[in-house]
Amino acid sequence: MKIQRGQASTEYLVIVGFVLIILIPVIIIYFKYSGGTSDIIESTKTTQLANELVKAANEVFSFGEGSQKKITISFPSGLTGLTFNGKEIVFTFVDSKGNANEFVEVADVNFAPTQVSITPGQKEVIIKSIRDSDTSTAYAAVFIACPNGNTRTGSAEECTVLCSPNRPAGCTLTCSNSAWVC
Repeated sequence: MKIQRGQASTEYLVIVGFVLIILIPVIIIYFKYSGGTSDIIESTKTTQLANELVKAANEVFSFGEGSQKKITISFPSGLTGLTFNGKEIVFTFVDSKGNANEFVEVADVNFAPTQVSITPGQKEVIIKSIRDSDTSTAYAAVFIACPNGNTRTGSAEECTVLCSPNRPAGCTLTCSNSAWVC
């Protein structure tokens, strides 16, 4: 019995069709769940980052005014914002679907109200214990480490926290011991 060329081609197309019918849903399911897995990993990294910051802030605060600690942390790629307010650290991150989410961690100490601009990757972070000279309120201030001797103009938040509450925006900040001071 002789198989004709047209019959072999048809059988080949049927086999390829069955393989595609099975393979396409598997690929769709894979991509659907792999995005969720990367979100879980980023969330776990953010939780670890929060715990490191809280631990360091509690430590320098217990040592008293003027003490500081430098830690090296790795900011995850989805992290877009880091805000300190009261005893809260608020992490803003974007998930694999493009949705903005917030993660909040609470510390035992008050943080200086600041927003840290971040980029993904490993950074040196300075946590410093400071006291407001006008109100005698103690804070833990968080900075991305700076090159010693550099100067820059501070934001309104930074001038209020680092210099004095009556200081307007535009104060001059100098980097001393890897942290910004007034």
